[in-house]
Amino acid sequence: MSEAFCLYSDRDRFKPYEKHHSTVLDAARMAEELRVRNLILYHTEDNTLTTRRNRYTAEAKSVFSGNVVIPNDLEKILI
Repeated sequence: MSEAFCLYSDRDRFKPYEKHHSTVLDAARMAEELRVRNLILYHTEDNTLTTRRNRYTAEAKSVFSGNVVIPNDLEKILI
């Protein structure tokens, strides 16, 4: 599990580093480097709810070879 506040391309808009947060790309690169098999990204911005899951998954999969889960608020994830 990793927080991923926004897409890397949106970092100037949401300023995750000023808040000591990572981007989707940061989290996915770290997960790949650590050979993680399943990555759950949470603590995300709420301005792109309708497209967030698809866009975050695409960015994560660009550098991460495992499974990616982007849950919506209150969504249950069976582990």
